[in-house]
Amino acid sequence: MTKSQTIGPTTGKQRLGVIDALRGFAILGILFANILSWSLFKFNPFTTLETLPYFEENNILYSLLSFFIDTKFYSIFSILFGVGFFLQYDRQRDNQEAFLKVYKRRLRFLILFGFIHMLFWSGDILMLYGMMAFIFIQFRNMSSDKILKWSIGLMFLAPLAIDAVVYFIAPGWMSPEESLAKKTYIDQDPASVVAAFQSGNVLTAFKQNLHNVMWRWFDFLPSGRPFKVLGLFLLGFYLQSKNFFTVTGRSWKVFFSYAAIGTVLHLIGYQIGGSMAQFPSSLSDLGYKAVMVVGQVFLALSYASLLSLIYHTSFGEKLFMPLTSVGKMSFTNYLSHTFIGIVIFYGVGFGLGGHLNLAPIFAIAVLIYAFQVAYSYVWLKYFKFGPLEWGWKCLTYKKTFPLKNSTYEKIKADRLAAAKK
Repeated sequence: MTKSQTIGPTTGKQRLGVIDALRGFAILGILFANILSWSLFKFNPFTTLETLPYFEENNILYSLLSFFIDTKFYSIFSILFGVGFFLQYDRQRDNQEAFLKVYKRRLRFLILFGFIHMLFWSGDILMLYGMMAFIFIQFRNMSSDKILKWSIGLMFLAPLAIDAVVYFIAPGWMSPEESLAKKTYIDQDPASVVAAFQSGNVLTAFKQNLHNVMWRWFDFLPSGRPFKVLGLFLLGFYLQSKNFFTVTGRSWKVFFSYAAIGTVLHLIGYQIGGSMAQFPSSLSDLGYKAVMVVGQVFLALSYASLLSLIYHTSFGEKLFMPLTSVGKMSFTNYLSHTFIGIVIFYGVGFGLGGHLNLAPIFAIAVLIYAFQVAYSYVWLKYFKFGPLEWGWKCLTYKKTFPLKNSTYEKIKADRLAAAKK
């Protein structure tokens, strides 16, 4: 048997249940963050938001989302990408050439899927993941200490260095003169953004999305997203090498320490005020970014620590079974969010976008996730992989894997036996 023949996908026995539960947890938080875009809430002009019922309550809900959810769950998702690579790579350390050949093919398809997804929704993260992962895998043989140092530098220092350079050269460069909505473009008023997606015209919505894609990728510069993603990948690789999710992170001391640090830094950041998505126009903006970036990572890690603590109790695995089912199909569930969101909110679907306040929007998010829990559970009862996970594996390994599991085959055999009687 050649080395290349020993390379294969992670099997059920090699999976870590707590990692799947964390993925399902991250998918939930990402849904709550991203539904603000599909629902057009973040594009709605402030003047329109003020006319919606329960305006003050909307502001409170938005503040809670910003504090507890925004950026924390994408951070967890990015960390878990690094964890996933470590788990695959650690089994193939003595077979790196063959492993990397397959893994790079996997990344190329991830970039392709991300590009296709981006054509439908500007907020895609998969294409960036695939691109940064080609850099990430070059760190694989570094010592743990060096990987941690690179992670810290990429997450915190690199984005701040870029912002500092821009601040001293051209403060506030490419930032809107006035924020007219939660998300404001400098070349388009918020009302026309909402109108394009509400139009019911596929071409109009498509063109608007391409406009948003352009600014989404430009926004990666002031936000430092590519550096942060790469840093979070490395952090996940480091944490898994230290058994954070099964041993070292399962500590009430770790949870309370990280939660306290993250909370305090967030409170300080809110007192300073600023925007993560814009280039700084003052020194206080730089201070805001420095404080918030660190706070976001610590809060994200506190969530991971708490979930790991609970998961490894006598009842934790059963309690988190819904999260685990969603997490095992995280690729399918993440991409299906966009399809469901477009159907519910855009004019080409039911057209609810731009007309709802946050309470019903979040209620819809809960219903979407509940559907995904049920769908994932039932699907995995009969099949080994999620539908898109299966397709991705087949493309990656250039072979067709059996999709049906033993339960499906047993039911099929029982039906055939019953039919013969």
